[in-house]
Amino acid sequence: MEFAIIASAMIVLTFTVVQVGLYFYARSVALGAATQGVNSGRGYNAPESAAQTTAQRFLDQAGAGLTDKRITVTRNGQDIQVTVTGTAISVLPGVSFTVSQTAHGSIEQPS
Repeated sequence: MEFAIIASAMIVLTFTVVQVGLYFYARSVALGAATQGVNSGRGYNAPESAAQTTAQRFLDQAGAGLTDKRITVTRNGQDIQVTVTGTAISVLPGVSFTVSQTAHGSIEQPS
């Protein structure tokens, strides 16, 4: 009887630790995609779609750490901002974790 109680608590603890790892991995993937998008979109005369395309390519290569991915690119005269939002993979039934990471930088200007 005692073993069943301890074993079930250990299983819940193990799944919780795995879930925390998956959450932080999803955050890392989202931040990497946002950073790569900003880096390609901030180049002098970079096309409007460069940031979106690069961030999407990064997400495609990163694997399944992030689902329901959305990329938002905002450009104004001197700055670019890329936000990547998605859902971390969940091993806990009925639980989902939304992840959103943003990177920004200055658009290169001629001197």
